[in-house]
Amino acid sequence: MNSNCVSKENQCSINLAENECSDGMCCFTCVIPPDNAHIGFFKAFWKSGTGASCIKMLIMSEGYKNELYDSCKFLDFLIYKNGTDSDLKMDLRCCVYGSRPKQCADYPDRAGESLYKKISGPCIFNEYTAPSTYKKLVYKREWQAYYAIQDNIDILSNIFVNLDASAGRELLLKANGVYIATVSVGNTEKDYILIPINKQAQKVLYTSEKHQPIVSIRQAYERWEEKIQRNLQNHYGKDWETKLKSAVEMEEKDAGKRCNEDAACNTKC
Repeated sequence: MNSNCVSKENQCSINLAENECSDGMCCFTCVIPPDNAHIGFFKAFWKSGTGASCIKMLIMSEGYKNELYDSCKFLDFLIYKNGTDSDLKMDLRCCVYGSRPKQCADYPDRAGESLYKKISGPCIFNEYTAPSTYKKLVYKREWQAYYAIQDNIDILSNIFVNLDASAGRELLLKANGVYIATVSVGNTEKDYILIPINKQAQKVLYTSEKHQPIVSIRQAYERWEEKIQRNLQNHYGKDWETKLKSAVEMEEKDAGKRCNEDAACNTKC
């Protein structure tokens, strides 16, 4: 992937709208099969959302192949100005929300389960926001996620609300962390505008009773033993238990050290 740097004069910010499902990561990964088979007969009767075919999710990590995910056919992806200032808001919504398939309606507590497939484990956003010690253990790497929008004026005109496509593009490229990159899609290369997915989004469905945020390896393993154990077996083979024990001990030792440092600082202060 090749990056094209863009001038960042008069930087603005771009943030997710604060509503349920606003991060939309499940609409790219956990719930949605590659062929949109979860939709069934719905796909013949409803028009596509603005995110269909032109909005993707890109997972990047140093030393590993990039992962590119298509969005659900019914995902609406909208960008608009935040009041009178130059900041932007992104809003990701299901355009058939009232009639959405059962595995979508039950997300995240059933995390995309269907009659034919059961998916256990934390939802993708919780794994994305997990501590680095967790991600390095389970994925053997840390990774960054982006919304990837094809850099095409006709496409951009479908996602900007109350903004001219050219003016919206110019404003978007000035936003903090946003840049253009050439991404390989199949046998072709296309330019995409990459928007980093904010790890601090609030008020979304993944904080349900079953899908609490990941705060430590021990807490995550006790809650999602089946999925995490399977990942560790795939990565480390018969040594997975040793790797898990070592990672938990290191994480808890670091946490204890931070607590001692904070206590010493408070005493001096």
